[in-house]
Amino acid sequence: MITYEPARKEQFEELMALMMDEGEYLREALRLMNITESEFDNLFRTIGQVYCIYADQQLAGFYWVEEREQILHLHAIILKAQFQGQGIGTQTLNNLTKQLKHSINGIELGVHESNLRAIRVYERNGFKMVKELHDVRFLIMQKQVR
Repeated sequence: MITYEPARKEQFEELMALMMDEGEYLREALRLMNITESEFDNLFRTIGQVYCIYADQQLAGFYWVEEREQILHLHAIILKAQFQGQGIGTQTLNNLTKQLKHSINGIELGVHESNLRAIRVYERNGFKMVKELHDVRFLIMQKQVR
């Protein structure tokens, strides 16, 4: 069973490490945007909301969201390696859509162009590419929810 709970302060260090281990592309994007890891860590802790994803009461990963007017920006959805490929990401996206369909118009996210597995998941879940950020090699994808 998949459940979601707001991240507790003592979990942020572990969650940040999980995000930074996701791939060298995040460090490169931060460098190109002239943001230090420390500054990014501060943004992670203070902007939007972070929710832990649990699979049968085990921490499987997290997602980080921020509402911007009528759009939910999905900053990150990160799953530990052993929980990937089990439909947890899709279930999380479906849960967000269902939960927020009456209060937002759409969901937006950025994904690194090298993360083909994630891009396929997003496309299967109705996300369309709307913009390319060539300098940081990220694709901006959106899904309308109402």
